[in-house]
Amino acid sequence: MMSDPVWYYARGESEQGPISTPQIKALAAAGALKRDDLVWKEGMESWLPAGEVNELYPSAEPKKASKEKATSTSETPAPSAAPRPRQRFLVEEADLKQLICNVGRGLIVFGVLMVLMSRGCDSLGHRKVARLKAISQSAEAEFQNEWERAKARLEDEQLALNEKQDRSQSQQERLQRIPAEIATLDQSKRDEQRLLRQGRWRDYQLRAEGSVTANQIGSYWRRVAFLFGTMALAVGLLGVTPTTEGPERWICLVMLVVILYSVYSSGSVWDGGL
Repeated sequence: MMSDPVWYYARGESEQGPISTPQIKALAAAGALKRDDLVWKEGMESWLPAGEVNELYPSAEPKKASKEKATSTSETPAPSAAPRPRQRFLVEEADLKQLICNVGRGLIVFGVLMVLMSRGCDSLGHRKVARLKAISQSAEAEFQNEWERAKARLEDEQLALNEKQDRSQSQQERLQRIPAEIATLDQSKRDEQRLLRQGRWRDYQLRAEGSVTANQIGSYWRRVAFLFGTMALAVGLLGVTPTTEGPERWICLVMLVVILYSVYSSGSVWDGGL
């Protein structure tokens, strides 16, 4: 005796089963199984509307009814794959617009962050170079000022003694020693200056030169990041503008105009030349 076939039925995205033939017939008779609901059982090639299956609705087309009858009375039903879930291949236009809008907003956020980070890092790099150069220059300037003050004190003392008419013996001897002290001071200054140029000042200078080189290399990659961020921002604005309405659309249009004008005029803010 042939076993009762197993049925599956579906409405929309919901799939039910397995159930027996009497059960699915009872559903059809009670109206719980609509004519446009899809049904499937072993031996059927594909899902069919219930209204086209003669076993469930006798008013189905004769051709389909005879086919179903032959299938149900066959002693060895042809094997068939298990019912497969159906997929929706058509995407609603509103969903597609929303997807484009969301992707565009993400690109806008990413682009703005890239632009701000590249410009911020560029500013930090320039400030570091300026700071190291200032340290190198101020160290040498401080040294020069210190020795100039010491020499100025001796010269002022020499001038005051020269202007004095009644100098004592000690003052006269002091006046005679001052030129030698000035010469010794100049020689000491040159010796210490030579040592500093070979030591601490050289370190300052090398650090300043290294920061300039590093900043030039970093500046190249920051410009690349700036260009990439600008392109992402522009693509995001182009995606959001036609898919949104109200103030957001106008803001996107204004930003696009600003970007296009800045690129056209080669403004310093949007200058991405490599």
